[in-house]
Amino acid sequence: MELSRPTAIEAPRANVSELPQSEQAQLTLQLESIQTEKREALTKIVSLEAETQHLKAQLAEHVRSGSNPSGKAVPIAVQSSAQKADSESELPFTKAVLALALKAGRLNAQLQRQTELDIPELQYLDEGDWLHFAKEADLDSDIGVRKALAEIRKQAKDRFATIAMQAFGDFMKASGGQPPLSLEQLRSHFPDSVDSSLLNRYQLVPAPIGTQLGSPIILSEKAPVDLEYDTEFKIGPTGWSSVGIGMGYLHKVK
Repeated sequence: MELSRPTAIEAPRANVSELPQSEQAQLTLQLESIQTEKREALTKIVSLEAETQHLKAQLAEHVRSGSNPSGKAVPIAVQSSAQKADSESELPFTKAVLALALKAGRLNAQLQRQTELDIPELQYLDEGDWLHFAKEADLDSDIGVRKALAEIRKQAKDRFATIAMQAFGDFMKASGGQPPLSLEQLRSHFPDSVDSSLLNRYQLVPAPIGTQLGSPIILSEKAPVDLEYDTEFKIGPTGWSSVGIGMGYLHKVK
């Protein structure tokens, strides 16, 4: 049995597109919340499985050595339980969960080695997100790792975009509908988790023609991290958009 990938919940596109932008944004936030709850549940399952296997391995080792940490003999009943635990560790589901956790750890370790691919927005991800993207990741090639990390960064920027959209909207309400003229004007509307290293990755730019994000001035990323596989985010008070950049990304989505 393999862990199933969390399924995105989508509203009928035709109906959603007819809603006002404010209601579309609210629906987006609700869907993000549901998906986050799913990832958190998966994280708890994996964490409990890993902890259980660690304890089972310790117990099995004590049984094999004929003693426990206190130096006393291990009762036969306990030995039987440890042997049962060893057999349970071979169950397909348990093996799949542990393998996925190890794979997610490898992917995260790769980011620690390639710090140039790191962004501050990753603070908004949890273990469940890493498990989610590690499941389908190809970690045996440089391109596979770059693609997986690009997907993880996109998810992290999605989370930040939700926060930035709210801050942008709060500013517009406080200013009587006038857009900000500098990042400093917006800064006080962000939570403390958004520090300078994060916010300085963005800049205020005129909204491109046809962009409907609720303001003639929007937040846009200054530069991508990966020129072939990254996405560029633009954020306004009523929503945000992301566009894949680079030939690598275009090849990926064909």
